[in-house]
Amino acid sequence: MNLIFMNSLEKRTEENGVTTAQVSICEQQGAWHVLWNEAKNDGKGEQSSWFEGTQWDVMLEIFRNRLQEKISEGYIPLLEGYGDTERPLSAKGRETQMLYYYSELHRNDEAYNKLRQWRREQSAKESKAAFIVASNRILDMISAFLPQTLEELKQIPGFGDSRIAAYGQAILVITQGFSREAHFPLQWVAASIDTSQFELWLAEQRRLRKQSEEAKLTGKVKLLEVIANGENLSSIEKLLSMKRRDILLKVEELAKEGYDVDAFIELELGSVDHEEQQQVQQLFEKLGDRYLKPVLHHLYNEQQLKEKDVNKAYEWIRLLRLKHRKQTAVVI
Repeated sequence: MNLIFMNSLEKRTEENGVTTAQVSICEQQGAWHVLWNEAKNDGKGEQSSWFEGTQWDVMLEIFRNRLQEKISEGYIPLLEGYGDTERPLSAKGRETQMLYYYSELHRNDEAYNKLRQWRREQSAKESKAAFIVASNRILDMISAFLPQTLEELKQIPGFGDSRIAAYGQAILVITQGFSREAHFPLQWVAASIDTSQFELWLAEQRRLRKQSEEAKLTGKVKLLEVIANGENLSSIEKLLSMKRRDILLKVEELAKEGYDVDAFIELELGSVDHEEQQQVQQLFEKLGDRYLKPVLHHLYNEQQLKEKDVNKAYEWIRLLRLKHRKQTAVVI
């Protein structure tokens, strides 16, 4: 049985104790199972089934309704994202959210666009995703508050010592080109915003987060279904309207989470020359498997690369890396 989702819950008892429970969504041979496990007074767990069937939408609706019933009984989910109850923000968390909110309203668009251009160039230089260099929210805050020194830049949430060392001076070159009204430290922000509008914004952020989490869960379920049906990469691309690279990234995530994607990998590797696969396995042992480009350039010479579809080559090497990592983990 494949575990798709699980959350733990707690409920205070009259004796000042705590009752614990878990709710989980599982999949087995195309059927969905929603299970509730609750600890009883004797310390033993009692499991009950909320749903068993093949209809995803029906399962999700029953899951939400039953979970809300448990929340109304006093159970509090330990992880946010499902059910209508949100754990209150800490004082620090609320302060950070206020900075996010203020920066959305007071962003300097010219500075923001220059920061985006810098991020685009930096991410290409480092071969990193742009959000790893700096998220949109970080750029929002920098463009709104326009720090002029490294000490001020350190006060931007998410901009710690490592980012300061790597990018601090480059960012100050941009921000120092703008005049500003904001001043540091930023404690004044809380008093400058409309509290009622901020609460409405917070509620919308929670809604968007839940929507995103549900979309991610639904996407995972759909991908697992088509993989279980024996679909190959090309057919999945059409069925789910996803880019091939995005599908492979999702398959890697599934593999990391412990899902069985072996049949899909073998299906895709079936058309790849066995000798080439063995060569790549040997290159993984020699060069490591973190980066694929060195492996590709050791496998093929310059002329061969010109004659090949390099993207397709990367695809099967990426999948072979998953197989290699699983085999290595088993050996260890």
